[in-house]
Amino acid sequence: MKINNSAIISRRKEYGVSQSSLSLKTGVSVSTISRLEKGENVGFVYVVKIMTALDLTLEDVIIRLTPAVDMKITEELDLIREQSRLDLLEKTLNKITLNEWRSNNKLSVYYDWHRAIVLKMQNDSAGALKCLDNAFKRIEDKSSLEYLKAGLYMAKGNVLYGDGSEGLYYYTQAAHVYSSNSDKVYYRTAVKLYINLMRGYGSTKEYSKILQCAKRAKNLLQKNESTFLLKKIEWLEKKALEALNEPQIV
Repeated sequence: MKINNSAIISRRKEYGVSQSSLSLKTGVSVSTISRLEKGENVGFVYVVKIMTALDLTLEDVIIRLTPAVDMKITEELDLIREQSRLDLLEKTLNKITLNEWRSNNKLSVYYDWHRAIVLKMQNDSAGALKCLDNAFKRIEDKSSLEYLKAGLYMAKGNVLYGDGSEGLYYYTQAAHVYSSNSDKVYYRTAVKLYINLMRGYGSTKEYSKILQCAKRAKNLLQKNESTFLLKKIEWLEKKALEALNEPQIV
């Protein structure tokens, strides 16, 4: 059984009740309340006492999301990104409730990540960056989710106008994560990352690095796979070669 700890935290703050005050009212120790609000397992009898004191129902605090639904929704978001069908993101995010998205760290990261992409499409860069920062915080102590940072860094680079040097920093961070987690990151995601790096290096006139990225991206592309991506790589590669071959003005 998954407990919606965010609903408990939100209601406690709404009522202006501290953990200490809630402890006195319910007879549940502060440490148990703290553990519950952190998403840790505690005895259900304590949950009942706390939800009763905060006027919450079982519908408010119990999350009924099966592992199969968990996997299906994240795979759907991955496919949308890979196919660049970003217009489908908001509809997919609304398929389950926010409480369900917050039922575990992975789902929470996926929600904040893809909400950031939606906000960027709506030209709300500040909101997008806030969502991404929240997603990074959720991964801080979760080594099993480290590989997701590649996508988060790439999204942050996109928000910060990836054709410029400001976005380039986050693309290079994404590349570092990918190099350590290549078995967990879909190869076409890595190809798109290298394309973003090529654009970023174009803004800083690091043309030799563009050629290195082009070589790696081409090695990742399967035969007859995505001529669209290949054309992008070859165009950026051509521009870099032209820049390198231009005579230097003394």
